[in-house]
Amino acid sequence: MLPKQQKQVSKLRRPFVIAGAVVGALLSGWYIYDNITRRGLAADPIWTRFVNVALIMFVSIYLANLVRRVVEPLKKR
Repeated sequence: MLPKQQKQVSKLRRPFVIAGAVVGALLSGWYIYDNITRRGLAADPIWTRFVNVALIMFVSIYLANLVRRVVEPLKKR
């Protein structure tokens, strides 16, 4: 049997995830504020707001990780 090798975790992982979470929180806050200030039929139902906030957070953290994967090879050069 081969001994288990631990996978190396990038030092840039945590800062990029935190940056993605901060951007996601800002965008989610803007979305909720904009949605609450709208009147009438244009406002989204509460379940749609929850889903949209979750999607905003997921996408922003995912994109931050994609940007990290592009930045890491450039940093090694």
